[in-house]
Amino acid sequence: MLLYFNAQSTELLGQTCRAKGPPFYGYSFLSPYLVNPRAAGAPFFTRFEELEEYYRKRGNETEDENITEWYERYCEIPVYEHVRQLIYETSRDDLRQLRTSMGSRSRSSRYSNTFAAYLQKHQCTETVDYLIFAKECEPLVSNPDPWEDDAQLRKEAMLKLLRRGQLAFQQTQSHYIRLRYVYQILRLAHYAGEYQMVLDLHDELMAQTDNDSSVIEYWIKGHVAGAMMGLGRRIEANYLYAQIFEYCPGKRTSAFRSFQVKSDEEWEACLNLCQNNKEKAALYAIRANNSKSRLVPEMRHIYEMDPTSDHLKLLLLEEVRKLEKNLLGLSFNDKRQQNKTWYSIPTEDIGTRINSLKTFVSQVLAEGQIREKALWWMIDGYLSLLAGNYYDARKAFSESVEKLNKNPALEEQLAVFELALKITALDTVGFEMENDLARIRAYNLLYEKYEDFSDFTDDKLANLYTRFDEPGKAFLFQHSYKNLKPNPQIAILDNLIAICLKPTPSKLEEELVAIGDSTIINDLLDIKSTLMLSDYQQEAALETLKKMDRANWDDYGLFSPFEERFIDCVRCRQVSDSARYYNKGELIERLLDMEYQARAGTGNTAWLYYQIGLAYYNMSYFGYAWRATDYFRSGASLQWAIRHEGRNTIPHPVYPFGNRENFDCSRARLYFERARLLSNSTELSARATFMAAKCEQNQYYLFGNNGSPQTHENFDLLIQNYRDTEFYNRIIQECRYLRAYVEAR
Repeated sequence: MLLYFNAQSTELLGQTCRAKGPPFYGYSFLSPYLVNPRAAGAPFFTRFEELEEYYRKRGNETEDENITEWYERYCEIPVYEHVRQLIYETSRDDLRQLRTSMGSRSRSSRYSNTFAAYLQKHQCTETVDYLIFAKECEPLVSNPDPWEDDAQLRKEAMLKLLRRGQLAFQQTQSHYIRLRYVYQILRLAHYAGEYQMVLDLHDELMAQTDNDSSVIEYWIKGHVAGAMMGLGRRIEANYLYAQIFEYCPGKRTSAFRSFQVKSDEEWEACLNLCQNNKEKAALYAIRANNSKSRLVPEMRHIYEMDPTSDHLKLLLLEEVRKLEKNLLGLSFNDKRQQNKTWYSIPTEDIGTRINSLKTFVSQVLAEGQIREKALWWMIDGYLSLLAGNYYDARKAFSESVEKLNKNPALEEQLAVFELALKITALDTVGFEMENDLARIRAYNLLYEKYEDFSDFTDDKLANLYTRFDEPGKAFLFQHSYKNLKPNPQIAILDNLIAICLKPTPSKLEEELVAIGDSTIINDLLDIKSTLMLSDYQQEAALETLKKMDRANWDDYGLFSPFEERFIDCVRCRQVSDSARYYNKGELIERLLDMEYQARAGTGNTAWLYYQIGLAYYNMSYFGYAWRATDYFRSGASLQWAIRHEGRNTIPHPVYPFGNRENFDCSRARLYFERARLLSNSTELSARATFMAAKCEQNQYYLFGNNGSPQTHENFDLLIQNYRDTEFYNRIIQECRYLRAYVEAR
C-alpha cells in the first residue's frame, strides 16, 4: 500500500503526547564528509549535525541563488557583496534616486556600490525600473499581518500593482528582465488568490519571453504549481514541485513542503507526467522522506529508474544511520533498555530491515551500475558489522581498499569502520589487548575526531570486564570512582585496589587508576575503611587504613563524635572548642581501645560504653558526625526509607548503586543500655536511657509504618527510674517530644 505523503506534516509524524524522556543514547561512525551538502536532497535525506550546521551558516539559499544570478548576468564585474546590498538592502527611494541620476545629463553622482555604479554607467534603466517595481511588490507579498491589513484592500493593491507590471513588461526590451517581471506578476496574482489568472498570465507572458536558462523559471513554476494546487489540479502541481525540488536549490524546501499526494491514483498519474526516469527518481526520493516510508523499497524504485541518481547515495546513508541507531553496540549499550522504553529502539522489524538493505547492496555491487563503488563496498562491510558478522565485515573492508581511488573522505571512512570493527570484535581481556587499546586512545587521530568512539569503547570494555569478573575496571569505564562513595561496593573496591598494587600494570590499567603523578589507592582505601566502619567492622577497617601511609590519614577528615548532643542537629556547629579531633584511623583505634578497656574492666566501664554509644549514634544518619561513616547524606532519604519499609539504599539519578544511608542505631542503643545497666551513677544512667530512647524512636521512624505499635520502653524507664535526676529536669525542658509524652500519660 502506498504511503500517502504530506511533506508539511513530516516533522509531526511519530510524535506522541507522552512526557519528554531522556535523550537517545547510541553511537554513529558514518562520516558527514561523505555527503556533498549541495547535492539535491542532502538536507532532507541525511540528518548529520555537521550538515545542519552547514545549512545554518549558509543562511538564505534563495537569496544566495538570486544574488549569484544577478552577479553572473553582469559578467561578474560588480563586487558580489555590492550586488546583495543593492538587491536586498537598498530602499525604494534610493533606487529611485539612482534612476533619476541615470536620466541626468551631468551624471555627477558617484556610487561606492560597484553594482549601482555599473548600472548608472551603462544606463541599465530597465534593470533599475524592475528593481524599483520589485521593492514595491515586496511589502504586499511578504508575510502580511492579517490583524493590521484589510484583506480586500490588500488584494486590490496587489492587482493594481500587477497591472503596472504588465505594462512595464510590454515596455521592456530585455528578455531576462521580462522574465523577472513575469515572476513578480505571477507572485502578485498568486497571493491575491487569483489562481486562474496565474495560469492565464503565465501562458500569455512566457510566450513573449525568449530568455536563456534561468533559476527564475523554477521560481515561476513554484507559483504556477501553487495556483494549480489551489484549483484542485494536484497532480500537475505535484509534478512541478518535484521538478523544482530536483533542479532549484533555493526553492527546494518550499517545493518539498508543498508536495502532497493523497492516493495511489494521484501517485501513478504524477509518475505518468514525468518526462524521463530522472524525474521519476526525484518523485520516489521525495516520497522516501516520509517518516513512515521504508527506504529500501524506495531505493529500489530509484535504482530501477536511474542507477546513477545522487538520491541513492543519500538514502543509503540515511538508512544505514537508522540501522546504526538500532544495532551498533546493542549488546553492550548500557542505555539500551532506556532506548527501548522511550523510543522503541531497536524496532521489532530491525532484522528484516538490515537483511533487506544487505540484499539490495549486494545486488547493486553485483550489477556495477552505481557510482562510488568503494562506498557501497564499505557499506556492505558495515552492515555485516552491525549484524554481528565480523568475518564478512573484514572481507568487505579489505575488498573496498582497492576501489578507494585516493579519495580522502572514503579512506577516512574506511579507517573509521575498521577501528569500530576492531573495538566491537573484542572478546577477551589481557595485557596486550589493554596496551593496544591504550595506544589507540592516546594516539589514534580518528579516535579523537569521532567523539562517539570514547563512549563506544568505554561501554564495550565495561561489558567485557563484567563478563571476565573485573568489576572495578568495568565500573571505571562508565563512572568516576568517586561515584562509589554514596554506596561502596566491596568487589569493585578490591578489584581496583589490586590494580593499584600491581607491580607491572598494563598501560590501560595505569590510566584507569591514575590521579596526577600517583594513583587513587589512598582514596580507595579510605572508601573501603569507611564502609567497614559503618558496618561495625572496626578491625578490618583499621587494617585497610594501615595499607596507607599513616601520614596521609589526616587527608580524609577529622572527626569528634564523642560529644553529647541530646537534640539532633546534623547541620549545626559540630562540637565545642575543647573537643578532641581524630582522623578516621585514630578514631577507629580509639573505639577499639575503649571497647578493650570496657571488656577488660580496666576503666570506667559504663562511661566507656556510653562514649562508644555516643560515637556510633553521632556517626549515624541522625548525628552531627555522620561524615565519619558516610560521604553523602540527603534530608529526603528518611521519608523515602519510611515509605519503603526501612530500606537504607535510596535510588539516585547520578550514583549507579544509589545512596546508602547509615540509619542503623541498634549498635548505639546496645552500648547505651550496657552503660545504663553497669553505671553506679543515676545521672549517667539517665543520660544513657534518654539516648537509648532516641535510638528506639529512630527505629520506629523507619519501620513504624508496618502496623506495629510505637514503643517507649526507654522513655518509660527514664520517667520511672530517673525522674529525680538533674538530667531529667533539664531534658524535660529541652525535649518537647518527651514533655508531650509525659503530659499524655
